[in-house]
Amino acid sequence: MNEHDAPVDFDPAFKVAAGRKGPACITGEGRDVLLVEARQLGPHLKEAVVTEGEGGAVWRVASDEGRHLHGTDLAPFPLGFFNAGLQSDLQQRIVAAAARSGVAVSGLSLELATEYSLSGSFIAGTGEGYAEGVEVSVRLETAAPRDVADAIVAEAVSASPAFALLRTKLENTFSLICNGRRRDPSRLRASASPTPADPFLKYSKAPVRFDEPGVVHDPIVRTGEATPDDPAVASSAKNAAGRVTWKVKGTGRRDFATGLYHSRVALNRAGNTIFAFTTDETGAGRAPTGLTHLSAAIAFCYMTQLSRYIDGMKLAVNAVRLVQSSPWAVMNGRGIASACDTHLFMQGEADDETFETLQRIAAATCYLHRSMETETPVRIGVSVNGGA
Repeated sequence: MNEHDAPVDFDPAFKVAAGRKGPACITGEGRDVLLVEARQLGPHLKEAVVTEGEGGAVWRVASDEGRHLHGTDLAPFPLGFFNAGLQSDLQQRIVAAAARSGVAVSGLSLELATEYSLSGSFIAGTGEGYAEGVEVSVRLETAAPRDVADAIVAEAVSASPAFALLRTKLENTFSLICNGRRRDPSRLRASASPTPADPFLKYSKAPVRFDEPGVVHDPIVRTGEATPDDPAVASSAKNAAGRVTWKVKGTGRRDFATGLYHSRVALNRAGNTIFAFTTDETGAGRAPTGLTHLSAAIAFCYMTQLSRYIDGMKLAVNAVRLVQSSPWAVMNGRGIASACDTHLFMQGEADDETFETLQRIAAATCYLHRSMETETPVRIGVSVNGGA
């Protein structure tokens, strides 16, 4: 599929099934494992079914790349999901922290920028991804004094499992299922869990929209806007050290009337679509949670690197799909992120060594897997009632 034959009515996201309860790590304290079952639809077009913990709601979300990677630009790029997820999880933790302190907040908006880079040769297999940093600007409307507002934001950051992922060094685990046969990787940490159901077999039919009262019909919207053709933006794509750099900028606001969070995310590549996200952190299941988008982002980013290497090396590999378990928790007021467990399924004529090399190189160049393996610098600024 390419941008010329892509369906114009493609739906980036919808609900698949109602849950019995919201994730405990969203509505209070507890641990939940979000399950991501993803498959490749085109060169960079991917879809995932994400289950928000045991008994949680189920969402189908899609991801793509822009024209810079010859994608269809039909759905948000993986790093866009990650940016939107960070925003959404943090804003809910701020609201909850303010409520615990008895502080009334009438307005809350965020600006969040993430930056990534790649050094070495992707095709030669020496590429390595980096998470350069996250910058957050929090704008609060409240009668509380500045020091109280600062303390609320600090408490929220500590309680956020999303931001725990940035500050915790994790070693993800993997298995590899090639042409129906499982093997454990020799250079990545091997998964200890049993092989899950193959998404191609489990979902023999495409996911179907589930409508219920109150659900947000379009939780992800492909806006008619795009990143402008700005020479300054284009020149920032490669820095002096020779690293290719990607910057993602997101903005969002809390709707206090509905409890929903609305954000917009853009990539620093001219002509790429700006996508709008609506998320729900209240446990009502009206829209995906921020942790849903974060979990999907990790899988989508990894699959993009797989696609790039398969295409660049002209490998006889196809039918890429994966199953990823993403544990998140809040315990004693502190957010916790744990390692992802990823089972990669592929078909093709390649030998076992080529399959494993592909798996390893994708992990090394995936910005989000790399951000989990390292501690990502985070800078946060807080303004109160329009002040500095």
